[in-house]
Amino acid sequence: MSEVITIAMQKGGVGKTTTTINLAAALAEMGFSVLMVDLDSQGNLTEHAGFDPEGISPTVYHAFRDEIDGVEPDIEASIYKTEEGFDLLPSQPEMSVIELSLINVMSRERVLDLILDSVRDEYDYILIDCSPSLGLLVINALTASDKVLIPVQTEFLAARGASMILKSIATVKRGLNPDLEVAGIVLTMADTRTIITRDIVNAIQEQMGGEYRVFQSIVRRSVRFAESAAAGQSVISYEPKGRGAAAYRAVARELVNG
Repeated sequence: MSEVITIAMQKGGVGKTTTTINLAAALAEMGFSVLMVDLDSQGNLTEHAGFDPEGISPTVYHAFRDEIDGVEPDIEASIYKTEEGFDLLPSQPEMSVIELSLINVMSRERVLDLILDSVRDEYDYILIDCSPSLGLLVINALTASDKVLIPVQTEFLAARGASMILKSIATVKRGLNPDLEVAGIVLTMADTRTIITRDIVNAIQEQMGGEYRVFQSIVRRSVRFAESAAAGQSVISYEPKGRGAAAYRAVARELVNG
């Protein structure tokens, strides 16, 4: 049975997609079987993995559509292999209408859980990339997950967003998924040369480190992340000996070792 991990944060631009694909690449490099799930209608993860969100079909949209219509989804048909050794369940722009369609669905929070049920035994890890919100798709991800990994950009507003997602996780635990755990907080986009970044890192570790795990591995800001995204690769494939690749390998080791 795989470990399902949602990468979530209610603030955009903190590195959710970057964390998802590079963590997947690092885990695959370690020999684990990994599936990435793109739940964002913008399809950034899909594009980052080298696919066209507007041209690929079928996708996770079709799986949701089938479940909503009472049809058994062919989830295997919507999963694509990548050259980097991990698989992708891609998204497409039409996912934006799924949120509205779910409103009137029975057990609407558990649709993704049903979709993933048939492939859980095929992977060691399933990583879910979400939009920066707390809509029904994010609730679906949290309900289907064993753990949540929270990327936090080292700035004050991002730290505030971490408190918001932690409250949302607590709400899901109470009503929908009592076994949901916080895998930890990963600090991203850090410029450790500046005093303010070091102050924020220390503040997050002091404020949250007592109750939640703050990963020791810090992902530093680098232009290589944007370059790898434009190339449709993880930074581990794009610059395997670079600092960004080393950071996410370290994050993966911390995640696996608990």
